[in-house]
Amino acid sequence: MKKILFLLLFPLLGTGGLFAAVTVTPLSVDYSTQKVTFSVSWTDEPANGRVWVWVDFCSINGTSPGTYAKAEISGAAATAGSITTVSGNTRGFYVTANPSTVTATLSNAAGNFNWCVYGSDAPPNMTSSNGTYTLYGTPPFTLIAAGGTATQTVAETTIATSNVSITPVTLTDETGCPGIFCIYTGSDLVIDTDHLCQQRATGAQNWEAWIKDSRDDKYYRIVYMPDNNWWLAQSVKYAATGVGELISGYSEDDAGRYYTYANIQASYADGSSGSTGNVQGICPPGWLLPKRTDLDRMCNAIGTTATCCERLRSANSTCPSKPDYYGWANKKAVYNGTVTNGPCGWYGNDSSREDALIIDIHPAGTAVSCGTKFTDAGTNHGIGSVRCFRQL
Repeated sequence: MKKILFLLLFPLLGTGGLFAAVTVTPLSVDYSTQKVTFSVSWTDEPANGRVWVWVDFCSINGTSPGTYAKAEISGAAATAGSITTVSGNTRGFYVTANPSTVTATLSNAAGNFNWCVYGSDAPPNMTSSNGTYTLYGTPPFTLIAAGGTATQTVAETTIATSNVSITPVTLTDETGCPGIFCIYTGSDLVIDTDHLCQQRATGAQNWEAWIKDSRDDKYYRIVYMPDNNWWLAQSVKYAATGVGELISGYSEDDAGRYYTYANIQASYADGSSGSTGNVQGICPPGWLLPKRTDLDRMCNAIGTTATCCERLRSANSTCPSKPDYYGWANKKAVYNGTVTNGPCGWYGNDSSREDALIIDIHPAGTAVSCGTKFTDAGTNHGIGSVRCFRQL
């Protein structure tokens, strides 16, 4: 007698918000080819508009059925709707159209077998708080470093950040579903108790992480911005001989250092005058000095000039309506040798320039402001605080 088991799964793998109810309905099985056919549908909208599907099975040859095992899916195809497979992943695949009918081959099944099909509306993910990572999904989890060669297994749903022995970028759970541990993939990524990679809890809830500058071992918080680039969320602190002055009354983490135009363009990692492309300059290795077009692109990705300026400011008692929406604002900055002292604002043509975006633009010193663009004409002119970005 053929016996088919199935599951209608209502998973809770995400963090907050409504979840899609995933329904899996078995349709047929061909034991001679180890093929199972089923339909998948859902209500509401799953994460990334797709559902992860996987299969378990157990043999029913003889009178004592075995225990359920993970099915290895050697092939899958949609006869209605659509699916997407993940290269090298034989545990499952994504169903990308609602509804879909799918046939999958279970390569490690033999003879007659019971089978269960599962669907999940969200990939495994993590949050962090007070030195602890909380993992969402089905344990055990596998943390995976960039390149996939180093892994760490986490049996529970939490782990102290100090116990993470690798620098994970992705993760999977028991279902084999790929998830993101940290979307920053640069080799300068740092993850420890004090430096976390996570989605911000407020504002745009964009990703933030930390890097370490290999030149002087200084740390920088970084944020992922709407132009799909990472930007330093702190101004540059590089202090090699003759480069950069401390801003009086402020720590490096609060305000970075003050740089002249000559500091920025001269002799630092191809930061030569006249280049038409982005260069490292005084930025950490792999990071670039932005041109005005880079700033314009980031600002345009945020919205109108007014929206961009508002969302790059920080909130304080004087300026409560100007939130630091992306976690990107700076406490103090310098332009042309003057510390900006205004109560709130981005870089502008007035005295309200605290939390300013003062960024040198290679190589001709142009900065974007709220409604105005400024040009530095003198090669010895003071520029000020510097931000950098990275294209990954």
